[in-house]
Amino acid sequence: MKLVAFFIRHGETELNNPSDGETEKFRGDLDVPLNKDGEAQAAQIPDYLRGYRLSALFHSGMHRTAQTVQPLAENKGIESKKIEDMNSLDTGDFSGLPKTEENRNKLKWYRENPEEVIPGGESVQHFRDRVDPVIMNVVKIGEQAGSPSAACVHGSVMREISRLFSESYDSLKVEPGGIVGIFRDTQGNYLAEPLVKEAGEDEDMDQPGS
Repeated sequence: MKLVAFFIRHGETELNNPSDGETEKFRGDLDVPLNKDGEAQAAQIPDYLRGYRLSALFHSGMHRTAQTVQPLAENKGIESKKIEDMNSLDTGDFSGLPKTEENRNKLKWYRENPEEVIPGGESVQHFRDRVDPVIMNVVKIGEQAGSPSAACVHGSVMREISRLFSESYDSLKVEPGGIVGIFRDTQGNYLAEPLVKEAGEDEDMDQPGS
């Protein structure tokens, strides 16, 4: 098994863990920055990847991924390149709303009907069409370079990575600041595994709009 890419989930934001004690909220296309815990999580990432030389580094167009990857870019002495098509699923009118059971169920319907457009946002199918080629390109860059590439992404993108490379759409979960590795075996098959901060069953990453 050859390690070809890392995918890093961005650090925590105020909407992941509101300081006022309110329910976690959908982020979607809201460009929220990291909170203090998120900054601390970002600062730990270079240590997690200290034994690796990276062939390339990427982040989405959102501020929270750029912040998360900055300490790693500085540590490795490489520039992180922005990829807008790697942005989170645009949950439209749901962005900023609390992740109540009612709201989760409403968004679940759109996940189960991927051609339907989320009000004010995009369809799950449109999201897949733009993000899946980017995921594969990041993987191919690391594979062809002979040393792993890395990208900082959102929870909704992690779900697509799970769908593409793992057992099921919901099988691959890491907490904010967590890292997933993509491996290639001798038969050319890819496998994704959580490497850092694997999430427990209560972790909410698998809901759209992370």
